[in-house]
Amino acid sequence: MTAKPADSKYAYPALLGDAVPKFLNCVVLLLAFGLIAFISWDTYKGADFLENSAYMAYQFVTCMVFLVEYFYLFALSRHKARFLVLAFPFLFIAIPYLNIVEFLGLDVPRRLLVYLCFIPILRGLFALIMVVTYISRNLTTTVCASYVLVLLPVVYMSGLVFYIAEHAVNPGIRNFWYALWWAGMSVTTIGCYINPVTATGMILGFVLSLLGIVMFPLFTVYFGNLIQNYEKKLKEKQ
Repeated sequence: MTAKPADSKYAYPALLGDAVPKFLNCVVLLLAFGLIAFISWDTYKGADFLENSAYMAYQFVTCMVFLVEYFYLFALSRHKARFLVLAFPFLFIAIPYLNIVEFLGLDVPRRLLVYLCFIPILRGLFALIMVVTYISRNLTTTVCASYVLVLLPVVYMSGLVFYIAEHAVNPGIRNFWYALWWAGMSVTTIGCYINPVTATGMILGFVLSLLGIVMFPLFTVYFGNLIQNYEKKLKEKQ
């Protein structure tokens, strides 16, 4: 295996190439989905995941892995100052806020604690995009596949957040599946009979609608290219 080009942004060892960063990215993705599984399971059971010691321990370990990945890439970066600026969001979402609050015994509003638990999951979304980029062969496929694979967990997590924020005050949210239905209808911009009554729900509704308006045209471009390529192949065979 040849060494990385001299202008690479990372100074990888010649024998490793970028295998280690790719492996770490896959680990990050799996850990993030584990966080979603923990929160989902407790939500379905009506349990308090913040009181779940196994969840708190898992989130701490997950954030530690995120930090290890961040500092590993920082150590290999050729332009460390630029890396610190561009990759700061990755550091911000890798900090185990819940564990820090618990360790210091800080008096933090419970609603804020609930939202803090979703921050590390954002790192998994970035990892998902990177994994799709690795396996895609052209830009169009990358954009479309990234959109589909990222949109599904975004809608699912939005449903979780919406349920947590609204189920106690919104009579339309009888269980989690009503919240998931609301998230799906919101991202398609179709809308549904359920209206948010909390600030969190209203913000989610706006973000999901904006996401749908911006991203759905990608489907038109993607399938338009498929049709054009198909017609081109038919003409070549004639």
